[in-house]
Amino acid sequence: MQRELIAVPEHWTVGQVIDYLRENQDLTTDFWEVFVVDPQHHPVGTCHLSWVLRTPRGVNMSDVMKREQTLIPVEMDQEEVALRFQKYGLISAAVVDPSGRLVGMITVDDVVHIIQEEASEDILKLSGAGEGDINEPISLTVRTRLTWLVVNLGTAIIAASVVGLFQGEIAKFALLAVLMPIVSGMGGNAGTQTLAVVVRAIATNELTSSNTARMIWRELRIAIANGLSLGLLIGSAVAFVYGNPMLGLVMGSAMVINNLVAGLAGIMVPVTLDRLNVDPAVSSAVFVTMMTDVMGFFSFLGLATLANLAG
Repeated sequence: MQRELIAVPEHWTVGQVIDYLRENQDLTTDFWEVFVVDPQHHPVGTCHLSWVLRTPRGVNMSDVMKREQTLIPVEMDQEEVALRFQKYGLISAAVVDPSGRLVGMITVDDVVHIIQEEASEDILKLSGAGEGDINEPISLTVRTRLTWLVVNLGTAIIAASVVGLFQGEIAKFALLAVLMPIVSGMGGNAGTQTLAVVVRAIATNELTSSNTARMIWRELRIAIANGLSLGLLIGSAVAFVYGNPMLGLVMGSAMVINNLVAGLAGIMVPVTLDRLNVDPAVSSAVFVTMMTDVMGFFSFLGLATLANLAG
């Protein structure tokens, strides 16, 4: 917030305010709004500078000011401040302490910097890259990134163990090893798309407990449509290229299943983490990737086994 602001008593006239602004050289010169306060220095209204200049000098400030105002508690998180500015279309707002006294103001140009900082922070958290400061000590950067890389290693081992369950089928029909990364990779991409939308919706308070069910149903319908489209496309291509309709059916079915899993994981993981008071931007990607990899391999290789493609 900025501590340099213009605050005047509510019993002053417009003429007194204009004289005060002209005669006091120590006042801030960069402002467009005058805050009106009561004797306890509580903000009771605001008045645009243009209103002051166009109002007769004898009119009281209490008669020309706008009483409806959005007050920002001094302890409010800066991200919540940015959301409030966006919600109410604010240009500036008074900042008050716990007793309601005016202690500063925040303007929309400050909020622009906040939005940029928060967006950059969420992107870096989503990738597990830490603060992203290029001047940060290498040892600290290594520790931050290595932590999430170790977690990713664990999830990769889980996915690899699923592949290990079907190593006999893969040994008999090596083409399965060629095609299974397509299923897991496309599922991961679909999950990332849903995850990005959901994390943003949570960050901007667009996703709440009242509309979570509707959001889940919406993403599931999107996942079904995308899965059917991709499944039909890749299934037909595999059947044509390799001359094996059953392999194409297995490939297409696995694609549909994994897209459903990706859509469900992409919304349920961040929502669950948010309900547990864990930042969904930090760890959601790890779990979503694990689920799409595991289910991608399991659905494709499991269906291939049931279809006895290696037989």
